[in-house]
Amino acid sequence: MRLLRCAPLALSWVLLLVGAAASAAPEQVSYALIVANNTGLEPKQAPLRYADDDGARYYELFAPRTREAVLLSVMDSETQALHPGLAARTRPPTRAALKEALGRLNARMAEDRARGANPVLYFVFTGHGKRGAAGEGTVSLLDGPFTRTDLYSQVIASSTASFIHLIVDACDSYFFVNSRGALPVAPAQVQAVQGLLATRELARYPHVGAVLSTSREQESHEWSAIRSGVFSHQVRSALAGAADVNADGRIEYSELSAFIAAANQGVADVRGRLDVSIQPPALDRSAPLVNLGDKAPLGFLLLPTGLEGRLWVEDARGLRVAEFNKERERSLVLGLPLASGYFLHAPGREAPFPLTRAGTVVDAASLTWRENTFASRGAVQDAFEEKLFSVPFGPRFYTGYMASLGQTPVAPEQQADLSP
Repeated sequence: MRLLRCAPLALSWVLLLVGAAASAAPEQVSYALIVANNTGLEPKQAPLRYADDDGARYYELFAPRTREAVLLSVMDSETQALHPGLAARTRPPTRAALKEALGRLNARMAEDRARGANPVLYFVFTGHGKRGAAGEGTVSLLDGPFTRTDLYSQVIASSTASFIHLIVDACDSYFFVNSRGALPVAPAQVQAVQGLLATRELARYPHVGAVLSTSREQESHEWSAIRSGVFSHQVRSALAGAADVNADGRIEYSELSAFIAAANQGVADVRGRLDVSIQPPALDRSAPLVNLGDKAPLGFLLLPTGLEGRLWVEDARGLRVAEFNKERERSLVLGLPLASGYFLHAPGREAPFPLTRAGTVVDAASLTWRENTFASRGAVQDAFEEKLFSVPFGPRFYTGYMASLGQTPVAPEQQADLSP
């Protein structure tokens, strides 16, 4: 196994990104507020198994990339065992805890803006959601519903962030952020109600982008093999770098959208299909969700041209931290939290590697592979295991996807030399 540090050509893209980040003005400072709740408020809503796991793993994704990450969750015993010490840093997902966290982060972001920096807020929710009789979406906190009205008044309108990235993995999550349908009011009341609704629409807040697991009334899916919601697993994979189609280190909304489309294209079982809604900030549709060039304490896995097919990375706990189907001609770099034990997997084989020092790059071309097998259970589990990520993702898929939408793609591939 080859560990690449500080110079060779394979690091040219890293040096380029770090240099770009250092020279960019003004400074960007990020914060993350993650709310994860297994329980619902309706008797018919069975408790989720992995919303707390997703919350913990979003925390691990964002903590190295942000100035402060906050997790509101009650983790079950298995999740606490997989994430030792994290429970001591969490608070329960209640309205009071959410209000306190927002107040503290807003104060910090106001200070950032006062000194000329651009603060960015990630607001993440994983758990139960529903659409009420009047069409307003809600998500479940431990002590009651948190409505679309609450989202706009408490999270969005009062925020001091320059940009907000909403990531919501919940049933009916589209209606938690967006409204549809006729107004159930008398004609004389229409203007007043329209004025109220205008304060609860993304169009009024062009600095806000949204990544939503369902764009219609549909259940979100959990997958026991990865202890995660399928959508959240795909989002985290993309943000680790798997969606970076032009090798510039920036994951834009269009890249995330195309990545998730490719990941789910092969799923024929209707029970396993995802219907997502991804809306970039109107203020800057090219605003990145993450930038691997930011000065974050991460290690990097380089997957060079020639390596292809369905691949995933597990840590020493057996948790998948990224999964994708790589086009052969495409180079790919993943930014991963530091850990002593990682495994790059392909069907039937695996290759171990460490990432223990920030900035270290491991070249996957020099890893030693060994045989490995795994099993899945159940029809939907089989559909996920066999069909998720069955379509290769890269420039060819992305170009066709963007053309089908009639939208402008990201800038052409940077052509950085990624050879070791």
